[in-house]
Amino acid sequence: MAIQVNRGVIGKEYPPYTVTVERGKIKEFARAIGDLNPFYLDDAVGRASEWGDVVAPPTFATTFRDEAIAAQALRDLGIDISRVLHGEQEFEIHRQMRPGETYLCRSKVIDIYEKSGRTGSMAFVVRETVATDDANEIVATMRHITVVRL
Repeated sequence: MAIQVNRGVIGKEYPPYTVTVERGKIKEFARAIGDLNPFYLDDAVGRASEWGDVVAPPTFATTFRDEAIAAQALRDLGIDISRVLHGEQEFEIHRQMRPGETYLCRSKVIDIYEKSGRTGSMAFVVRETVATDDANEIVATMRHITVVRL
């Protein structure tokens, strides 16, 4: 019996959530990915920069997660987590993220498509999260593809 993914979730938007960027988390993330760029780590360099503070590495937006929404998305798809693989992530950064800023994140499923591979059929679930600032300006757009083994 083949596993089915609920395609009815295409276009579904999940409840918005907020994320506040913390200085220590920026530095911790930069060190974790091995990027020792002083714009991410050195407060003096950040203050002297055009941004006036340290900034977050472009992939820092991967930390903008709400686990409850991720779990709900799996339930909505009607799939078991044991069938899920991380596919890929894409980041579109519209402006530098700085400490102390709070963003509103809105996530939705934008597509589901299927492909056949060496090990069988797979569904690809594309979710997009848009982070906006308090002026409703887009700061970052993240696209995440989850692979479901069918």
